[in-house]
Amino acid sequence: MQEDQELEELSTAGLLRLEHTLAGTASDETSRSARRAAEARIVDILRAENFQGPRYEKTATRLMEYGWLTINKWTGTGEIFTHSRRAGRPVPHHMTAPEWDTDARSEVATETVVAGLDLFLEHGLIRGKWNPDGGASLATYFVGASIRSFRTVYIRWFRAVQMGQAELDLPPSDPDGAPSDRDIPDQRATDPFYAAATHDEIKRILPYITDTKVRRGLALRALGYTQQQAAAEVGLTEKALEGRIGRVRARILTDLAKKSDLGEGGAR
Repeated sequence: MQEDQELEELSTAGLLRLEHTLAGTASDETSRSARRAAEARIVDILRAENFQGPRYEKTATRLMEYGWLTINKWTGTGEIFTHSRRAGRPVPHHMTAPEWDTDARSEVATETVVAGLDLFLEHGLIRGKWNPDGGASLATYFVGASIRSFRTVYIRWFRAVQMGQAELDLPPSDPDGAPSDRDIPDQRATDPFYAAATHDEIKRILPYITDTKVRRGLALRALGYTQQQAAAEVGLTEKALEGRIGRVRARILTDLAKKSDLGEGGAR
């Protein structure tokens, strides 16, 4: 189908080709015009479907894959702080030299891209702020939305880490020798192994998720919230959130099964 073929231009490879065009041969007006026309057509198709359904999900998936790779790379090099500052959303200087490991950077990148998709959808697509003649591809515009979301996500993460460290620095008991609250295991605390597994799952399934409440709920679970707490934060019952996550997982399993079949000698 012609519309599906046009949307396929937003595959990861397609996005990278567009970025290379912008970076290297942007002076080729023919290429630029073709890219603008193709992306304008894609947005028209998605708008006709109210930015819902499988076509929008596929487009969002590709953009999030590209955006996550880009933001995660920049958290490693430190470039993200420069980009955030240039976007008019500087992170306070005393917060810009964190000692964060790969998992922490991945966590921040995940939440940043989740927030970026919401901003991209609302302002870029629904309100029509993205313009094919504005010079930025959809991929570039999406990354820009993620950059603008980074400051809020990062500061929240940084403060949570600082609070956690402050808790660890508390004395284990009061002067009278009575055990303090932190000597008593918090039964609500998330098992670190479970948190790690949840975080790994989020990285794996993030591109498939376009339901805002599910994305936010999973991000909260990775940060240590219980299912009940995460559900309350996103305005759902625990059972409703569990059901939505279950449907996402089912769709992913179906997709992975298809890919597995192809890998066993099927059509490429």
